[in-house]
Amino acid sequence: MTDSVHKSRFDVGDAVEVYMPRGHNKRGVWGVSVLYTTSPEAKFDGAVGKIVEINPRGPYTIPLYLVDFRDSGTRVAIPWQTQWFREEWLRPVKERARA
Repeated sequence: MTDSVHKSRFDVGDAVEVYMPRGHNKRGVWGVSVLYTTSPEAKFDGAVGKIVEINPRGPYTIPLYLVDFRDSGTRVAIPWQTQWFREEWLRPVKERARA
């Protein structure tokens, strides 16, 4: 393990929600920033999953997190089961108690 993994906010097994940067479009509607709407990661906005792997030395030395959306109860229509994300596109989610 490298030091960059230990400095991250998330660990393997943490529940996270994808939250892409926000902004207004040409019509003034608030949503995912137009700079990111065409990226594959924008399709996962609002989805909840668990971190299954951390790549501390991703492209351009930006740490990446592999998030698995299987069995997460996500109500967002996601195109595939796992995806790599930057740390700034993720925010922590508290586990819900199952009744």
